[in-house]
Amino acid sequence: MNRYGPCAFSILTAIAASALPALAGESDYEPDDTHEHGAAYFGEARDIVSMQPLPEVRIKGQVNGTMRFFIMQTDDDGRFKRAGMGLDVDPEMVTVTCEKTGFRTIDVMRRRASAAKDAAVEIECLMEKEKK
Repeated sequence: MNRYGPCAFSILTAIAASALPALAGESDYEPDDTHEHGAAYFGEARDIVSMQPLPEVRIKGQVNGTMRFFIMQTDDDGRFKRAGMGLDVDPEMVTVTCEKTGFRTIDVMRRRASAAKDAAVEIECLMEKEKK
């Protein structure tokens, strides 16, 4: 072993140990990227009668007057989350719709955490089964 072996090992151990606190917390933690993508969109879809979450709801957000949009689907817990549509997009100019086969949309509610331009937009889709 050369004379740098113990020193190099100590330095590498210290560097690795200093990174461990950054890994603590929830497994689905994502760093804030509003400085790159603008206001994030998140929320859930629920059956208005039972208030149970609805999986596989198609969420579409479109910037009014443009062809710029996103489409995503709710997870098994009826939730979704997406980064913003860009720093140049005002969230007030984005129309959000919710669709699921066999259901009709009753209401799409939106809330913002604050008046800040990059404040996250919370969407709640309330749906009910179509009557046959």
